[in-house]
Amino acid sequence: MFSEDLLTRLSTPPRKSVNLLLKVDPKKLNFISMVIDGHGRIALPRTRIGKQGYLDLLVSPDCVEDLMLILEDLKKNYDPTLEIVKELGDNWLEAVI
Repeated sequence: MFSEDLLTRLSTPPRKSVNLLLKVDPKKLNFISMVIDGHGRIALPRTRIGKQGYLDLLVSPDCVEDLMLILEDLKKNYDPTLEIVKELGDNWLEAVI
């Protein structure tokens, strides 16, 4: 479902945080954001471009595995278009644009 390169990078996350950029169905963006936010604050979702379905996720390295399980379930059962566009890493300039 997710690229091997991305899974490898996320299996050895940085010490600070992981910044993911997701592309989802714009009609389902709010629900996906609430599901992620509702799982004990496993990640902090932020809508980047709502009309295009872009969602940023800021997640602690300790929670990456749990977040991936949630994303896989959302993709399988709710939004098959869900994809991780890229991992923004520590590039905060790109992460806030």
